[in-house]
Amino acid sequence: MSTSNVIPNLFIRRQLGPLLADENKSKSLLRSHNIDLSALTSDGYTESTKLAELAKTVWHLLDDESTGVADKKLPVGFFNMLCHACSDCKNLKSVLHRTCNFFALFSDEYKFSLEVKGEEAIFSLNMANKPDGSKIDSYQRGDYFILYVSIVLLHWYSWLINEPIKLERVEFSFFSFLPIDDYESMYRCAVTFEEANNSLIFSNDFLNKTIAVGQEKLADFLINVPYCFLSQYKKNNSTADEVRKILSKNGNLAQTRISTISELLHCSIATLTRKLKAENTSFMEIKDRTRKVQSLSLLKTTDLSITEISNLLGFSESSAFTRAFKKWTGDSPMEYRSNCS
Repeated sequence: MSTSNVIPNLFIRRQLGPLLADENKSKSLLRSHNIDLSALTSDGYTESTKLAELAKTVWHLLDDESTGVADKKLPVGFFNMLCHACSDCKNLKSVLHRTCNFFALFSDEYKFSLEVKGEEAIFSLNMANKPDGSKIDSYQRGDYFILYVSIVLLHWYSWLINEPIKLERVEFSFFSFLPIDDYESMYRCAVTFEEANNSLIFSNDFLNKTIAVGQEKLADFLINVPYCFLSQYKKNNSTADEVRKILSKNGNLAQTRISTISELLHCSIATLTRKLKAENTSFMEIKDRTRKVQSLSLLKTTDLSITEISNLLGFSESSAFTRAFKKWTGDSPMEYRSNCS
């Protein structure tokens, strides 16, 4: 079985939602979708396309596209109606605002929002907390639902502007329930957990992108919605992913040159440059984005001074770092650190 076409068995269990409590029903569903029954108990992997078919079946059985997570069901066809509700939007910013309003109008348990700070657009997908002391099953925690919704929306938004939205980073409020590499393979960026919000962070330049796809093509996209999640969950990383991972694990980012990376990837500088260009990026762009992510982590998790962090990241002086950070996030390094404490 190709590792680029499988998903963790945990996804199968989460997709069953409340049906997982009925052992006979769960086994029957897995058999009807040709899924090995070991998926109910083991930590192995299953062919990804089988999850998409299972998702469609479960949604219809429950008449709930939230698979039991939401207090108020998302009836089958909810996402379809969201897409139609955004049909007159002219740019991505208006689609994002319409998405937030659409969910909020349906139920006040959805706390979706869009915020612009510095060069960043922060699209947050939060849900109201369950009442204190309430007993909930694992599927009701909402982590898998938020993961699924964020991927589907990301695909839809990219499809609308006919351009992949490159994420700067992703933040989740919940605990990780998969290996970190799995999340980073899905989102193609750094992913962190136990944050204040569930957020997709990307350049605010995307907000003014014009909607490029006509309403007449929407039906084709909607047919493939269950597969959006799966197309993102792939183990075969791009060259940009490989470069980002090397830089992220490098303790001396400031001194790392493209020649070092090309040697590690066993290719020439020219070949590496060409591959990155084909993926619409460059070594310096990836390095700058990695530097931003590392600055956030260092400010949040260490007691290093601003000057020490500035030196680690290769800035000529702390004032240059402060200006860059303010441009990136809209906050000064000290303001960001204070907000995290």
